[in-house]
Amino acid sequence: MLKYLIAVFLLSFVLVGPVSAETVKSDDVKERLALAKDLHDIRHIRDAIHADIEGYAQQIPQGDREDFMRYVALKINFDKLEQLSIAYTADIYTVPEMRAMIAYYGSPDGQSAEAKGAIYGPKIAKDVQKEIDAAVMSVKLGDDPTQQ
Repeated sequence: MLKYLIAVFLLSFVLVGPVSAETVKSDDVKERLALAKDLHDIRHIRDAIHADIEGYAQQIPQGDREDFMRYVALKINFDKLEQLSIAYTADIYTVPEMRAMIAYYGSPDGQSAEAKGAIYGPKIAKDVQKEIDAAVMSVKLGDDPTQQ
């Protein structure tokens, strides 16, 4: 579950964030959408969504995974999610921010850093899970630091 939450958190980097209507000028909406699509393609957001779903499936009992993945493939509208991702990106980020992200994520160093996120994420998630487990066990065994 923690891996799923971390994956959702990382994905939300692209999908979530408030922006006021005043920051979006009507004359740059087309440019924002075009840049958002370029950024979306460079960051392989659809692949990230699939990876998140596959990660979630790993937490389902082995015997149910195949049915789960088949059901997800039939019921989730990936085109809709892709369009929402592009729209959210265009709404949230400014033109200069998207240009900077495209320059970074489109560069060899940016692509390398992104690829290493698949190594970093599980490592830190494992450590976070260990700490949470230790804290829960401490409370269960009566070693509650809040009671000292």
